[in-house]
Amino acid sequence: MKKIVPDPPFNLDPQPGKVLSRAISEGIVPMDYVLMNVSHYLMFAYSDSRRALERIEDEETRQLLQHGLRAMQIACGQADALVAAMEQK
Repeated sequence: MKKIVPDPPFNLDPQPGKVLSRAISEGIVPMDYVLMNVSHYLMFAYSDSRRALERIEDEETRQLLQHGLRAMQIACGQADALVAAMEQK
C-alpha cells in the first residue's frame, strides 16, 4: 500500500493531495487499516508508558502518568471496537 504521509506526520503543512484524511475519504487508504494502526500505536504507547511508570519515584508524576495510561486504555478499547465493527460489515 502506498504511504500517504509519514507516521507521525512530521510536516504540519502537508503537500496538496497527500493528506491522510483525503486519502481515506477517497478510498485510497481503507479506514479499517487506519483504525488498526491507531490501535497498534496506542498499544505501543501504553506499553512504553507502563514501563516508564515503574521507574518513576515521584508520586504526583506517577499519578499523572497513571491517568494518561487509563485514557490510553479507553481509547485503545474504543479503537479495537471500531475495527471489529468495521470488519463485520
